[in-house]
Formats: sequence, structure tokens, C-alpha cells
Amino acid sequence: MAIVTFESVATAAEALQAAGQRASVRAVTAAIGGGSPNAVLKLLAEWKAGRPVVRIADTELDHRITDAIKVQMQRVAEQAAATAEERAAAAADDLQAISEAQAAAEQQITVLTTERDAAQTKAASIDEQLKAAQADAHRAAEQATASATALRQELMTERQRQETTAAALARAEVRLEAVPGLQAEIERLRIALETDQQARQQAEQQAAVLTAKLEAADRRATEADARTTKAEARTDAVARELLNANAIVQAGQARLESAARELEEAKKAVATAQAAAKKSSEEAAELRGAKPKAAKAQV
Repeated sequence: MAIVTFESVATAAEALQAAGQRASVRAVTAAIGGGSPNAVLKLLAEWKAGRPVVRIADTELDHRITDAIKVQMQRVAEQAAATAEERAAAAADDLQAISEAQAAAEQQITVLTTERDAAQTKAASIDEQLKAAQADAHRAAEQATASATALRQELMTERQRQETTAAALARAEVRLEAVPGLQAEIERLRIALETDQQARQQAEQQAAVLTAKLEAADRRATEADARTTKAEARTDAVARELLNANAIVQAGQARLESAARELEEAKKAVATAQAAAKKSSEEAAELRGAKPKAAKAQV
């Protein structure tokens, strides 16, 4: 964007005047290659205020000079009226340009506000999903831990019973070797051993089933942790998006406030220009209706 200065605005306005064009905010902005319409309007008003205004003072001259002055006054009055009308038209054009800039800024703020509201709604929804996922993961972890503890306890109890049965069998074999007459006791112990072996096989099968259940519970706990981690990552991403949206909205609001201040300055400048145009029109009307005073003889 071009840098707007008084020199650049004055140069562009003078060039437009020399080319027979009206020095409006749009034309000057296009001539200098861009810039804020409010800044251009303020500097353009300063340039117009610094231009010389043609005034006609009361004179006491020879009637021939007075007649010539009358003709010149009529020309000047027509020129002043045309200039006043041009300034009024330029002021209206400038006000239209500022109004369009204000409307664009308000539209941008509306879009940014809508985006911010959508981001906040999305963040609230994801936050609820995260809380639900965390609760599910916590319950699954508690269930998995309880199942694993129970399975380990059952497996330990079964192993202790197997060890007790094996020790009794060993003692019986020793007694058998020492006392051959204890066949009935040995037979009883063998039957007990076979029964215990069957029970041990069943216990091993149950232990295998319990181990599989424990592994499944561990996998569910791991999956719950993964879902929790993924939900937290999604929450962080949405939080960053929400921060970015808030930053954009704040920047848009700042631009809107700046545009409002510039619009207020522009309105003041336009009011000043309209007052100047009104004054110029009054002067032009006064010049058109003025009659030269009778020339007085000079001593």
C-alpha cells in the first residue's frame, strides 16, 4: 500500500486539476497507488483549504476600469460558483467512499464474529467428547485392574494347591519305599494324585482362560489410554484454533474501531468541505448579483 503524505496528495490533486479532472478521494487514491480513504480525505481537505480564494474588494476607480472589473467579476463569480459546485460534488463522492470502506469493515467483522462463534461451539463439543472419553477410559482401566488382580489371585491359589499335592505325593513315595506294607495308602495317594493332576489340568486351562482375559483387559486399557491421548490432542488443536479465531476477531474489532474513528474524522472533514462549499456558493451568488459602485473622482 502506498504511503499517504500531504506532498503526494497535493501533487496528485494538482495533476488531476491540470488535466481537467476533479480531485476527489477516489481519483487521488488511484493516482498515488492506494492508501486509506480517510487519510487521503484529510490531506486533500488541507490542500483545498490552502488554495487561494478569489475575493473582490470595494474599489473607487474610473468607470471604464469599473466596467472592465465588472466583466472580470462576473467571470470570477462564475468560476467561483463552478469551483464551489465541484467541491460539493467532490465532498459527496468522498463521503460515499468512506461509507463503502466502513461497510466493508463491518462485513468483515460480521464474518470474523461468526467464525469465532463456530470455533467456540466446536471447542465446547470436543471438550464434552473428551470428558466422556476420559470417563470411559477411567472405568475401563479400573475394570481391567480389578480383573487382573482377581486372575492373579486365582492363579496363585491354584499353584499353591498343586505344590501341596506334589509334596504329599513325594512323602508317600518315601513312605512306600520304607514300608512295603502300605500299599493301600499308596493306592489312595495315587488316586488322589491322579485326581489332583486332573484338577491341575483344569486349573491350568482356567489359568490360560484367565490369562487371555487379562491380556484382553490390558489391551482395552491400552486402547482407552490411546483414545484419551487422541482426545487430548484434538482438544489442544481446537484450543489453538480458538485462540487464533479470538486473535482474528480482536484484530477485526481494532480495525473496526479505527475505521469508526476515521469515519468520524471524515465526517468532520466532509462537514468542513460542505461548509466551505456553501460559503463558496454564497460568495458566488453574491458575486453574480453584485453591482459595481459608482466610480468616484480621484483627487
